[in-house]
Amino acid sequence: MYTLALATLRRNIAFFVVVLAVVVMIEMMMHAVGIVALVFSGLTMLYTHRMIQLNEVYTWSDPLSTKGADGSKIPIAGYILRFVGIFMILMMLMTGAFMTLSVLGFASNDPSTSDVAQTILGALIFMPAFACVLGLFGSVLPACAERSDTSLRAAFSRGKATFAQFVPRFMAGPCVVMIVGFVVMGQLEQVVHSETGLIVQGILFAVATCFSLATALLTATALSLSFLTSRTL
Repeated sequence: MYTLALATLRRNIAFFVVVLAVVVMIEMMMHAVGIVALVFSGLTMLYTHRMIQLNEVYTWSDPLSTKGADGSKIPIAGYILRFVGIFMILMMLMTGAFMTLSVLGFASNDPSTSDVAQTILGALIFMPAFACVLGLFGSVLPACAERSDTSLRAAFSRGKATFAQFVPRFMAGPCVVMIVGFVVMGQLEQVVHSETGLIVQGILFAVATCFSLATALLTATALSLSFLTSRTL
């Protein structure tokens, strides 16, 4: 999975560089930390599916093309709607995990370690649950990317066939990057808390966006691999 993700990144470096630059610039102008990155994470996953499943390459001449190699329109709206739906499930699972920790009293009296500990413990609860949901129904995303059958019935059928392959990939890839990103950003924000310069803000936005896009790239890669595998079963 990591090998394929890195190969996809190298072949389409123009796309990922442009997305990174656009997200950082918009977030610095709008101060909408996270919101813009979320939208572009969805777009990154959509284009990554097409890069892997349809062998499309996005060059510097048109890194954010809205048309595929065959001239057909890329289903951006349909994909984003499904992406947001899955993201809402993630948010509900995350909220449930942290509520569980709060009820059980897993909190530190030291503010400097409490957030990190809560993040790690919460991730250990909601990530496996989300991996199962995504493993069973997540193929609606790669299916939508290439305009295949996006019904939940078809997704569940594909998910059952590739579940044992997808979950370990997801836990060893996107989950690890996501947790590392939470911890690193938490530490960086504490270190530069008193700094408000544009350069410092730009660096923070860039680092956060890199983790966000890396998570999206690996998630899309894992989903595409399972989607392609389901065709051979």
